[in-house]
Amino acid sequence: MTESADFSMGLPAHGEVADLLETLAREYLVPGVQFAVYDRGEITTFTYGEETHGSGRPVTADTVFPWGSVTKSATALLLAQLVSDGDVELDEPVGPLLPELARTPAGPLYTATLRGLLSHTAGLPDMPPVEDDLSLRDCVAASAGAAALCEPGRLFSYSNLGYVLAGRILESVTGVTWWEAVRDFALSPLGVAAGFLGATAPGPVAGQHAVHLPTGSVHVVDEPGLPKALVPAGALTSSAAGLLRYAEVHLAADGTAVLEPDMLAELRTPVPGSAAFGLADGWGLGLAVHTDGEGRRWLGHDGNTGGASCALRLDPERRIAVALMANATSGRQMGNAFFDALAAKGWDIGRYRRPEIGSPLSGDALTAVADEVCGDYRAGADLHTVRRSGNGELLLERGGLVPVRLEIHQGLEFCLKSGTADGGHGSDESKDLYRFVRDSRTGQVGGMYMSGGRLQVREGIGLIG
Repeated sequence: MTESADFSMGLPAHGEVADLLETLAREYLVPGVQFAVYDRGEITTFTYGEETHGSGRPVTADTVFPWGSVTKSATALLLAQLVSDGDVELDEPVGPLLPELARTPAGPLYTATLRGLLSHTAGLPDMPPVEDDLSLRDCVAASAGAAALCEPGRLFSYSNLGYVLAGRILESVTGVTWWEAVRDFALSPLGVAAGFLGATAPGPVAGQHAVHLPTGSVHVVDEPGLPKALVPAGALTSSAAGLLRYAEVHLAADGTAVLEPDMLAELRTPVPGSAAFGLADGWGLGLAVHTDGEGRRWLGHDGNTGGASCALRLDPERRIAVALMANATSGRQMGNAFFDALAAKGWDIGRYRRPEIGSPLSGDALTAVADEVCGDYRAGADLHTVRRSGNGELLLERGGLVPVRLEIHQGLEFCLKSGTADGGHGSDESKDLYRFVRDSRTGQVGGMYMSGGRLQVREGIGLIG
């Protein structure tokens, strides 16, 4: 741990933070973790554990972790530079910029705007409808006919495909690769040493681990890198301190040469229709918007890979930020518990707050809602089916997995519970909260939010509005 003077904004003492980090890492079986705090230009880093489980190599302040989807904020920053320079427009269709979309001028990729892509409000599905490891250009061409989930600008639906398209626009307009652009136009000007998942790294690299908490198992995950087309959505790596130096574009007292103040404000401003159920209060351009218990706005992003997690939060007005990096799939749960514990000690970091949902429905109320929500829901190739069991419970079926009992509440929020009426063993996803969505035009249930703010659309409804 790197010592410094007491924090200006009331964070618990260094020893308390370090003890809390170690306690929760042990509880959630996270082999190694970094937590870094940016306080008006000074960075303090706390570390715990091993780079790789059983290796004996300690995590240090220089250990490199994946950013995961926090990378999307860098892609948005680069495109904001192009907007500022007059090379592209935020609210014009992007199709004319890409010759591979010329044959689908009415398609949702062609008509999408940069604002919609970067805020996940373009109505696009989550993943490209291809499995091959294609270049950005070829992946966009293969995705040109992808169907929209909802009307643009009406609902949030987290979309990696949107960032594939955004990355392709960046390369088409600049004539350089995404990595060259992010290195030369964002990271280097900010003094950030960052690397590329599965390739270059500016320091010792943390391993990645799959953790199954119910059985206490911890396994090293071979995470070689991302498909080429998903690089703009999740390829960057650095230490937690490096991530905070990158975030300094929003925190520096005298500004930076990377982006003009008016475009920085655009990045931070929630887009209409971007309320992200289960993730954040809203979304700007590449940045989630959270509110803490005192009503202050925090910006940031979370990221996950097949064996690691990352969380960034920043408050530009007070010039403070934090970054939490963990080398395990259980890092997300550990991070939630860590931020909750800091809030209990008087330092609240903006994060998604689970709404009060009351008791689950039963009897006639459950029957009435079941008639509305039962059916098939789809996003791309993913199919979810909601049905009634023989004794009247609601069940969720997904891709041949054991049906999971669905516990639904008055506001159409629902949880997945272990054990089912059909005698299966169910699921341990009991802490996540999901929700059915009504079409604003018809009042009918037209979709549902599953994990990570991803919208599933009810078959036969068409585009949700």
